[in-house]
Amino acid sequence: MVAARYVTELVGAFERHAGRPALGSAPTGTPVVLGFHEVLDASWRLAGVLADAGIGRGSGLACVAGTNRPEVLLVRIAAHLLGARLTQVLAGAALYGLDFVLRDCLPDLVVHDVPVPSTGARRLDLDEAVREAGRRAATGPVSVAARDDDVARVTYTGGTTGRPKGVASTFGAMAARNSVRSAGWAKTAYLSVTSLAQRSGGRCLEQFRAGGRVEIVEPFGTREFAEACVRLRPVSTYLTTSMVYRLLDDPVTAHGVPGLEMVSYGDSPVHPQRLREAVTRWGGRWRQGYGTNEAGVICRLTPADHDAAVGGRPDLLASVGRPVEGVEADVRDAAGGAVAAGRTGEVWIRSRAAMSGYWGRPELTAEVLRDGWLRTGDLGHFDGDGYLYLDDRVADVVMVDGENVYCMPVEAALARHPAVAQAVVVGRHSDLTGEEVCAFLVPAAGCAPGPGAAGEACDMVERELARAHRPTAVFWVRDIPLTPRGKPNKRHLRTAAAAACEAGGRSHRAPAAGGE
Repeated sequence: MVAARYVTELVGAFERHAGRPALGSAPTGTPVVLGFHEVLDASWRLAGVLADAGIGRGSGLACVAGTNRPEVLLVRIAAHLLGARLTQVLAGAALYGLDFVLRDCLPDLVVHDVPVPSTGARRLDLDEAVREAGRRAATGPVSVAARDDDVARVTYTGGTTGRPKGVASTFGAMAARNSVRSAGWAKTAYLSVTSLAQRSGGRCLEQFRAGGRVEIVEPFGTREFAEACVRLRPVSTYLTTSMVYRLLDDPVTAHGVPGLEMVSYGDSPVHPQRLREAVTRWGGRWRQGYGTNEAGVICRLTPADHDAAVGGRPDLLASVGRPVEGVEADVRDAAGGAVAAGRTGEVWIRSRAAMSGYWGRPELTAEVLRDGWLRTGDLGHFDGDGYLYLDDRVADVVMVDGENVYCMPVEAALARHPAVAQAVVVGRHSDLTGEEVCAFLVPAAGCAPGPGAAGEACDMVERELARAHRPTAVFWVRDIPLTPRGKPNKRHLRTAAAAACEAGGRSHRAPAAGGE
C-alpha cells in the first residue's frame, strides 16, 4: 500500500528545507528557533517514544496541553508519521468537556502536561516524553505508516448546540484541504496566535510544507503581537474576529501594524464596517476562509475581493467569497431542492476534503452526509456573481410571529450604529410572538451605553430589514462571552437572555426613536 501523500510530502518539505529556520517561540522572553532538520529529527525521536508506548497505525492518541507550546506541533507530526488517530485539546476554557472528549475519542494513550481525568487510557507526561525523545540517538528516516484512508484526526466541535461531536478526517481529506491553500505565505513568517489544537496547527504544517517559518505567540496580546510583527517582518497570520476587534480598539495598533502584510480570518463573521476599518487602516493583503470542521475550506474571499470592496463594492465585505477549487456548493431548501440566487437556504457541499463522518455516531453522520453531499447547517444565499452570503445557522434562526429572522443581518445592521462596537443576536421565548429577538451590544470606545443609542440602533434594523427583525430587548455588555474556539457563545447568551426575562432583569428595551 502507498503511504499517505499528506505525510510523505510534509516529510519531503522538511528534508528539502533542512538548513532553514522553521519554528520559533519565546516562552520566557528568550527566542528559541528550531531549523527544519531539528523539527523533523525531534518528531522522529518523539515518534519512537510513542511507538514504545504502543502507538502505531490506527492507534488512538490524545494530546492535552495547557498552552500553545511548540511540542504540540511535534506530537502532531509524530502521530502522522506513525499513522495514528490524533485528538488534540488545548486546556483552559475547553476543559469543561475534557472528560467527555477523552472517553469519546477512545485513545490508547493520553499525552498531557496538565492534569487529566482518568478514563482508563494509559497516560504519558508530555515533558517526560520530550525528555526521553531528547535522550534517544538520532533514528533517521523511518517508513511512513499512514495510508490515505486512515483516520488522521478526530477534532471536536464546540458543542454550542449540544454535546461536542468528533469530526473524523482521513489523511486523504487532509491532503485535499492542503491543495486549496496558497503557498505564497511562505515568503512571510507565520505568527500562530490561535489554538494549535485546532486550525492554527494545520496552518503551521502548511507553512512548513511550503518552506516557511512559524512563530508561536502565546498568549495573544495586542502589544506582543505588534512587537512580533516588527521583529519578524514581513509577517502573515490568522486572526479570530475577537482578535481583529481587540487590535482595532487598542490605540497602539488601531491605525496600523507595521510588518503585518497578510491576514487570514474566518472563525465567525466580522461586521463589514469593522472589517473595512481594518483593511483601510492596516493595508496588506486580506483573505477570508469560510469552512467548517466537517467540510474544510468551502469559500474564500480573496485579497482581490477585499480590494474591490474598498474600491467600490462594499457589499463584498459581507460575503464569505466564492467556492474554492475542488468544492461544489449548493444552497437548498428544506426538501433538498436547489434555490435561486438571492434566496436563503441551507449550504450543502461536495468535496474530497470533507469528513468521513462523526466519530462513533453513525446516525448523526447519516443525517448530514447524503449521496456524497455534506449538509453544513449554515443558512445562506448566493448573489448573481456567485458570492455566498451567510444568513445564520439552522439552529440559530429566531421565529417571530411565524417569520424566520436570521441573526447575521440583524447583527450587521446593529453594528452600523456608531455607538456599537460589536453586536450578537439570539432568540428567547415570547408569549406574544413565540420568540423574540434579543441583542447583546458592546459599546464603541468613548460611547456611553443607554436606551437612546439602543433605540436608534434598533430603528436601523427595522428600516433595513423588517419589523419582526427589531430586537425587543437590548443588553449592553463589556464584552461578548466566547467559546473555547473564540466564537460568540450563543448558548450562554440565550441562557442570560432567558434568565433576565424571568427575573425582569435589566435591559434597555428598544422602542422606536422618540418613544422613550
